[in-house]
Amino acid sequence: MKTLKFKFIVPVLAVAFAISSAFATASGSSVSEVNAISGYIDAPEPCQQAINCSLTPGPVCTNGMFGAQVFGKHNPSDTTCPRVVYQP
Repeated sequence: MKTLKFKFIVPVLAVAFAISSAFATASGSSVSEVNAISGYIDAPEPCQQAINCSLTPGPVCTNGMFGAQVFGKHNPSDTTCPRVVYQP
């Protein structure tokens, strides 16, 4: 009788673990999308050339070619870029 319970419970627990792992993985990927923001280079024109950056604190976001720090806008319609953004 105990082996029948054991043979039933183990597959049920395996399926439950697989389902919970799938949901945990899916919810982790959307966090980075929420923190994504465009960073802008100040040259040749201020706030015109966009680079992918993040709002999650860490190393500051830089332009890969020249190593210059890029900045973000508080609102998409802003003409200046005072916001500090970070590497994705």
